[in-house]
Amino acid sequence: MNMKKIIILLFLLNGLFSQYYSQTVTEQQERQTNTNILKTYSTSDTKSLQKYYQNLFSTKKDEKEKGLMPSFDIEKDKLLEKLRELIPMEGPVDPNTYYVGPGDLFNLSIWSDIPVTFSLIVSPEGTLIIPTVGVVDLTGKKLAEAKLLVEKKTNDIYKNSNVTLTLLIPRVFSVSVGGVVSNPGNYYASAVQRADQAIYLANLETKVSMGDLSKVNKEENQLINRSDLVQYFGNDELKKEKLEMSLRNIKILRKNGDTLDVDLVRYYATGNVDYNPFLLDGDQIFVPNLDLEANFITISGAVRLEGTYEYSKYDSISSVFNIAQGPTALADLENVNLYRTNFTDGRIEKHIINLAGILNHSLPDFKLEAGDKIIFRKKYPREASLDVTIKGEVISPGLYPILKDKTTIKDLIQEAGGFTSDASLAEAKIIRFTDPLDKALNNPDYKRLEEIRMSDLNARTREYYNFESAIKRDYAAVNFIELFEKNNEAYNIPLQNGDIILIPPKQKTIYVYGQVLYPGYYQYIEDKDYEYYLNLAGGTSDMADDSEIKIVKVGSHNWLDPEDTKMESGDAIWVPRDIDPRDKNFDFYFSWFQNTIAVVAGVATVVLTVILASK
Repeated sequence: MNMKKIIILLFLLNGLFSQYYSQTVTEQQERQTNTNILKTYSTSDTKSLQKYYQNLFSTKKDEKEKGLMPSFDIEKDKLLEKLRELIPMEGPVDPNTYYVGPGDLFNLSIWSDIPVTFSLIVSPEGTLIIPTVGVVDLTGKKLAEAKLLVEKKTNDIYKNSNVTLTLLIPRVFSVSVGGVVSNPGNYYASAVQRADQAIYLANLETKVSMGDLSKVNKEENQLINRSDLVQYFGNDELKKEKLEMSLRNIKILRKNGDTLDVDLVRYYATGNVDYNPFLLDGDQIFVPNLDLEANFITISGAVRLEGTYEYSKYDSISSVFNIAQGPTALADLENVNLYRTNFTDGRIEKHIINLAGILNHSLPDFKLEAGDKIIFRKKYPREASLDVTIKGEVISPGLYPILKDKTTIKDLIQEAGGFTSDASLAEAKIIRFTDPLDKALNNPDYKRLEEIRMSDLNARTREYYNFESAIKRDYAAVNFIELFEKNNEAYNIPLQNGDIILIPPKQKTIYVYGQVLYPGYYQYIEDKDYEYYLNLAGGTSDMADDSEIKIVKVGSHNWLDPEDTKMESGDAIWVPRDIDPRDKNFDFYFSWFQNTIAVVAGVATVVLTVILASK
């Protein structure tokens, strides 16, 4: 091959390479554009934060939800800039608690005849390089200390000048989160973020991680279903127990060897930031498994939040009191009961603690141990607020306070201004709500079955008992007509907390139904008998049983014969249907025969008694 052909071949190869390179660069740019790696999101909610992070650390579309681990094909400078934009701030940085470290961006202003301003970043070695001044070592310095040191060094060069050092952007660094979290590993954090924020990021469950988890679970289930493995390993070794993260015994291991304790329950209960410290470069956060089998304390009684809590070695009676969100109004803080079990011999020690004295610092705090049970008793006597509600036809219905065992019905009706002219005393009722100590008695079926368990009811009487139980209400036995119109003080009973007094309005109608031509409501007219209302209803039909007409009394719902009562407003007239001979089955005739035999037997008994007495 001569030189001319070689040159032509090289030229063609160069053209092909250039075209391939151009196409590759274009595809890479499009891919980076589509992934929206550097897309910003609002930090007003955690969902936006989660979405940002999940899109941040991957450039391939099928790895979008892979997790929060930093990938190494991203421009780190741009990444860190976006992370700094995303850092949430609790408020102004406290110079006395903020530690300066590599990556912190500062503004140094030198105010003199010719002002000078520098943007400076702390080097990976922990130093700040100031032009014309030199290197200032800020390793391990708090922000307040760093300010004084930089100002002093700068003033040595720039005499008679005012020097200010301002933190512009806090640094971003890496921390590791391990233990019982969804995604253990390394995460970006900032020196203005606390431990709980890194733990939150480590618990974000992504689509891929959930998919992998289900895949693992599927494989484990397949193994468990193999009888040979179960026989070989034994059930106990294949038992799967769900791990639950501890919130009170989290540890932070610092690069300088210090170990910090994190108690998120106490932090969220009290807001004390000592239990949720700021993060530093290289922190290792370990979240242990929750252990409530032996490492627990219980709080119950007159507190706002009862429960079983994980024990922390720093717990005292005052600290768990804060976790339980304080006392109820009836709590006796001078006599708090603490029961401590000796797990060696099973003995139980009882301690009476004056928490009121501890809270006012007149007594020392009481240290707790794992397994302690704290009970906040109620004060005795317990004077609680008691109330009764009046609804309906009184001048001023509503809620009224009462005195226990003292306020009577008359007292309360008088307090409410008395009855209106439309009040129906015949229908007035008092509903009494009782709260049984045995919560099972709130179930009407359980209560009914318990009551008849030892009874000798036959099938018929039991069926009727079930009917009465179904319509049973807790009424206080009060006859308002007897009490307020006839002054029968036997019905003037004391009211109880939660009673509801119902005073319905007069209906001023008579309801006619059954075998009449036009059933319905008819206007009540005083001194009219039941036949008047039957005539208004078109009379009884040919199928009516006129001998069995009943008056259903208002209020009591008692069924009376018409000749035994006077029509009152709200009464109802029931006209039954006569039984067709074709409908008179065996049960009808058997009942008739049974009643007849009972009457004959009764008469025979009287006759026999008279005969025997005469001999």
